[in-house]
Amino acid sequence: MKSLPMIADVNSDEQNKGLQSMITYDRATAGRLGISSQLIDNTLYDAFGQRPVSTMYTALNQYFVVMEAAPESGRIPSF
Repeated sequence: MKSLPMIADVNSDEQNKGLQSMITYDRATAGRLGISSQLIDNTLYDAFGQRPVSTMYTALNQYFVVMEAAPESGRIPSF
């Protein structure tokens, strides 16, 4: 898009060579242990995503409070 003359100040937050993991789990075993697929999804999102937990309001602004895992805990997977 930077090459298009009608668009100015193009910026991207894309990060090449980011970390990626593929997770496969046994649904039958998880179900036998009482662990639902939704619980697994929520747990992974809590650990690696940003979960909005609150909004703080001031006279002029509002600030969103998000929960995320500490950066040092999610960088190097240790299995």
